[in-house]
Amino acid sequence: MNKPNILFLADMTHPAKAVMDHIMAITKSDKFNWHVINPLTCKIIDRFDFSLFDAIGLHYSIKSYNNYYLSSSLKKRISEFNGTKFLFLQDEYQYVNLVQDFLYSLGFDLLFTLVNSSMIHKAYPDPRLNSLKKISVLTGYVQDYMKLIVSPPIYSRKIDVSYRGRPNEYWLGSLANEKQKIATEFIKYSNKRGLCLDISVEESKRVYGDSWLKLLMNSKAVLGTESGASIWDFDSTIEKKTKNFLKKNKKADFELVYENVLKPYEGNVLYNAVSPRVFEAAATRTPMVMFPGEYSGVCKSDIHYIPLEKDFTNFDDVILKLKNNDYLQELADRTYNDLIASNLFSQHIFSNLVSNEIEKCLKIKPKNYSKLEISLKLKDSINKHKYLNKTYCLITEIVFISHNFFKLLFDSRYNLLSKSKVLGAGFARYMIYLLARLKNYS
Repeated sequence: MNKPNILFLADMTHPAKAVMDHIMAITKSDKFNWHVINPLTCKIIDRFDFSLFDAIGLHYSIKSYNNYYLSSSLKKRISEFNGTKFLFLQDEYQYVNLVQDFLYSLGFDLLFTLVNSSMIHKAYPDPRLNSLKKISVLTGYVQDYMKLIVSPPIYSRKIDVSYRGRPNEYWLGSLANEKQKIATEFIKYSNKRGLCLDISVEESKRVYGDSWLKLLMNSKAVLGTESGASIWDFDSTIEKKTKNFLKKNKKADFELVYENVLKPYEGNVLYNAVSPRVFEAAATRTPMVMFPGEYSGVCKSDIHYIPLEKDFTNFDDVILKLKNNDYLQELADRTYNDLIASNLFSQHIFSNLVSNEIEKCLKIKPKNYSKLEISLKLKDSINKHKYLNKTYCLITEIVFISHNFFKLLFDSRYNLLSKSKVLGAGFARYMIYLLARLKNYS
């Protein structure tokens, strides 16, 4: 008997290694025939014969509420599909009501979410979604290749502390702001301490893929915080209030915005999770210096990472530990054994969880199509609409660029100089993603 065939929509050109690892872990299961298509490079998916498939899935790299990722016609086709529908979500704190509408209107059966199971009822309260099965998962898992990484000993590494991040919007709350705070404050407190730092929150300094792993392996320690946000914005009300305040107070820092706007909303839904970077640091035997947190129960303070208090009151103690190579090596080895070698967070555990839940939700007996048959039909459809697809891709990118340019142009929060800087950073980030996709247009 043939296996069920799944059409899985995911961005296979994403530059972040964690995203690609997540996609690969999902599609590792041999219970199904996976047909992975990127709607960012293939804009004619709505022309496919959906009757060939037993299920359709969406990865979190495809933003469900945004027409840039999914056209209106494709959403309509998915809503009409009578097989099983599932999706993965991350960064769930924004456009929550739009996402709930999307989940209901397209008739999804299964949601894999980062929200803690005890908080799901608060995060997704829409009664229309009562029949939607919600499964809590981690942001990332340990990939097989991570066990094969050969890392240099701590004493031979040239950088004392490294970090890469980016500023988050204030309206995401204090947890999201910690990603920038830990970097800027660490640099300030490290002044005249004789440390070699490679810490940045600038877009131009971000590194991806193997370059990120190389940075870790050249670092005696890496900074870190919990992923997520401490504010859950259902209808963009909090975002709008924040932006209106910043229009009148252009130089306001996070603390001022927090006290005047955000404080009543802080912790309305706590969306905190372990970052995939924790596993990458553990795999490269790079000790972590992190703000205390839950980290999804994956790692523990003083056992798997050096805790740095959020007010930096224990900074001197952290410095002493950073200058002790034997202590750092022992910490790194223990973290590797507990998080990587133990297989407690293996990609195979994740893959089995996903495949078992999808299997439970399958509505009909698998159709009698082999993977090869469907792959050939998809290839024929893509070739048939090759030039139409290129046209759609071009139009989509032009609309995206124009929309974001004019949105920034009329954003009164920024003066002309600030707009130039924001535009430059945004364009640099956009080009990283676009260049990767240009090599893969169908």
